[in-house]
Amino acid sequence: MIEDSLSGRKHVVDYDTEIVPNRQEIEEILRTAYPLVTSKQKAYPYKFYVLGPDKERSSKIWNLAEGNKIQVDLKEIGDAGENYLANEGLFHMNSAPWTLIVTPRIAPPNKFYRRAFDDHKSYWQLEDPEFINKNNRESMAIEVGMLAKAITGAALDRGWDTSYNICFLKDMKYWKDFPYLQYRPTLIQTIGKGKRYLYETLTPLDQEQNQDPPFEDIFEFVDDK
Repeated sequence: MIEDSLSGRKHVVDYDTEIVPNRQEIEEILRTAYPLVTSKQKAYPYKFYVLGPDKERSSKIWNLAEGNKIQVDLKEIGDAGENYLANEGLFHMNSAPWTLIVTPRIAPPNKFYRRAFDDHKSYWQLEDPEFINKNNRESMAIEVGMLAKAITGAALDRGWDTSYNICFLKDMKYWKDFPYLQYRPTLIQTIGKGKRYLYETLTPLDQEQNQDPPFEDIFEFVDDK
């Protein structure tokens, strides 16, 4: 059942650098997850760049995330000075053996939709770089989220851990060390074997206060029938 896998997910702080999934295991996870999701008009207007173990590169990605935190704090609050504390929720990227960086992609239609759009003189927006980079991010993010969750289930089923991050510097000038990225990332997902988890860093008071919102705050039944 879905509860058996997904209820066991824990946000990773540190990955084990000795116990690492190999390329074949990661590919199996991705190939298992991909058919479980769908996309509007079968377009899948996103690309997952799969980065293997590379400590130096992982540190660069973590710096792009922590740098975003610092940038936002400086803008909204000011210099934290001696009160500065690195965000432990971002640490997983620094030790991640496998990192998935998701960006938009130009997505031509398949033969069926190409014929349908041509026959009816409709414009296929997903071949427009401006549209996919700036105007399609909300709908793309929904689809990426579905696949990220499917990857999560496939990873957990195989005894691996996975964590996410959407906080990183957005301007592409910061991503010059990643020349294969044509568009700014939407999501970063990491996979490996967790060594330390976020819940383990919390005090009893932290755990008591760090709760999800009540079900009723998220779901409102409009029709009570």
